[in-house]
Amino acid sequence: MNKLTDLSAALDSLEIPWANTAFRNEEEPSPPFICLVAGFSETSYADNSEYIRFMGYDVALYVSERDYKREKDIEAALGAAGINYEKAVTFIDAEALIETAYSVAVVED
Repeated sequence: MNKLTDLSAALDSLEIPWANTAFRNEEEPSPPFICLVAGFSETSYADNSEYIRFMGYDVALYVSERDYKREKDIEAALGAAGINYEKAVTFIDAEALIETAYSVAVVED
Protein backbone atom coordinates (compact mmCIF):
# COMPACT_ATOMS: atom_id res chain seq x y z
CA MET A 1 0.00 0.00 0.00
CA ASN A 2 1.19 3.52 -0.76
CA LYS A 3 2.42 5.85 1.94
CA LEU A 4 1.57 9.45 2.72
CA THR A 5 5.06 10.43 1.52
CA ASP A 6 4.23 8.90 -1.90
CA LEU A 7 1.07 11.00 -2.06
CA SER A 8 2.96 14.14 -0.98
CA ALA A 9 5.60 13.55 -3.68
CA ALA A 10 2.86 13.13 -6.30
CA LEU A 11 1.30 16.45 -5.22
CA ASP A 12 4.70 18.20 -5.23
CA SER A 13 5.23 17.07 -8.84
CA LEU A 14 2.12 18.97 -9.98
CA GLU A 15 3.45 22.45 -9.26
CA ILE A 16 0.04 23.46 -7.89
CA PRO A 17 0.05 25.05 -4.41
CA TRP A 18 -1.22 22.58 -1.82
CA ALA A 19 -1.69 22.43 1.93
CA ASN A 20 -2.48 19.80 4.50
CA THR A 21 -6.12 20.45 5.50
CA ALA A 22 -6.28 24.16 4.53
CA PHE A 23 -4.29 27.28 3.87
CA ARG A 24 -4.32 29.99 6.50
CA ASN A 25 -6.60 32.82 5.38
CA GLU A 26 -3.75 35.21 4.61
CA GLU A 27 -1.85 32.47 2.75
CA GLU A 28 -4.62 31.04 0.57
CA PRO A 29 -3.59 31.36 -3.06
CA SER A 30 -5.89 32.15 -5.93
CA PRO A 31 -7.27 29.04 -7.63
CA PRO A 32 -6.11 26.58 -8.67
CA PHE A 33 -4.96 25.07 -5.39
CA ILE A 34 -5.21 21.74 -3.59
CA CYS A 35 -6.14 20.87 -0.01
CA LEU A 36 -5.24 17.45 1.34
CA VAL A 37 -7.95 16.54 3.86
CA ALA A 38 -7.75 13.51 6.16
CA GLY A 39 -10.85 11.39 6.71
CA PHE A 40 -11.19 8.21 8.76
CA SER A 41 -8.69 5.45 9.33
CA GLU A 42 -9.45 1.85 8.51
CA THR A 43 -7.78 -1.30 9.71
CA SER A 44 -7.44 -4.69 8.07
CA TYR A 45 -6.91 -7.74 10.25
CA ALA A 46 -5.32 -11.10 9.57
CA ASP A 47 -4.89 -14.00 12.01
CA ASN A 48 -6.66 -12.00 14.74
CA SER A 49 -4.04 -9.24 14.53
CA GLU A 50 -3.85 -5.84 12.92
CA TYR A 51 -2.42 -6.39 9.46
CA ILE A 52 -2.44 -2.83 8.15
CA ARG A 53 -3.93 0.52 9.14
CA PHE A 54 -4.54 3.12 6.48
CA MET A 55 -6.06 6.59 6.32
CA GLY A 56 -8.50 7.94 3.79
CA TYR A 57 -7.67 11.34 2.31
CA ASP A 58 -9.34 13.65 -0.16
CA VAL A 59 -7.04 15.40 -2.60
CA ALA A 60 -9.32 18.36 -3.32
CA LEU A 61 -8.55 20.55 -6.32
CA TYR A 62 -10.24 23.96 -6.24
CA VAL A 63 -10.70 25.95 -9.47
CA SER A 64 -12.87 28.81 -10.69
CA GLU A 65 -13.84 26.91 -13.84
CA ARG A 66 -13.58 23.19 -14.50
CA ASP A 67 -10.02 22.42 -15.62
CA TYR A 68 -9.90 19.06 -17.35
CA LYS A 69 -6.17 19.31 -18.07
CA ARG A 70 -5.31 19.79 -14.39
CA GLU A 71 -7.62 16.90 -13.52
CA LYS A 72 -5.78 14.69 -16.02
CA ASP A 73 -2.43 15.86 -14.59
CA ILE A 74 -3.53 14.88 -11.06
CA GLU A 75 -4.84 11.54 -12.29
CA ALA A 76 -1.55 10.88 -14.12
CA ALA A 77 0.50 11.78 -11.00
CA LEU A 78 -1.62 9.51 -8.80
CA GLY A 79 -1.41 6.73 -11.38
CA ALA A 80 2.38 7.07 -11.69
CA ALA A 81 2.62 6.74 -7.89
CA GLY A 82 0.38 3.65 -8.00
CA ILE A 83 -2.33 5.37 -5.94
CA ASN A 84 -5.90 4.30 -6.74
CA TYR A 85 -8.65 6.89 -6.38
CA GLU A 86 -12.35 7.66 -6.58
CA LYS A 87 -13.31 11.00 -8.12
CA ALA A 88 -16.17 13.42 -7.37
CA VAL A 89 -16.86 16.90 -8.75
CA THR A 90 -18.92 19.45 -6.78
CA PHE A 91 -19.77 23.11 -7.26
CA ILE A 92 -19.37 25.11 -4.04
CA ASP A 93 -21.87 27.93 -4.45
CA ALA A 94 -20.77 29.98 -1.41
CA GLU A 95 -17.18 30.11 -2.67
CA ALA A 96 -17.97 30.16 -6.41
CA LEU A 97 -15.45 27.32 -6.82
CA ILE A 98 -15.49 23.86 -8.30
CA GLU A 99 -14.03 21.10 -6.13
CA THR A 100 -12.70 17.98 -7.78
CA ALA A 101 -11.98 15.52 -4.97
CA TYR A 102 -9.89 12.39 -5.37
CA SER A 103 -10.50 9.98 -2.48
CA VAL A 104 -7.41 7.88 -1.78
CA ALA A 105 -6.16 5.57 0.97
CA VAL A 106 -2.56 5.62 2.19
CA VAL A 107 -0.51 4.43 5.13
CA GLU A 108 0.61 7.34 7.25
CA ASP A 109 4.39 7.26 7.70
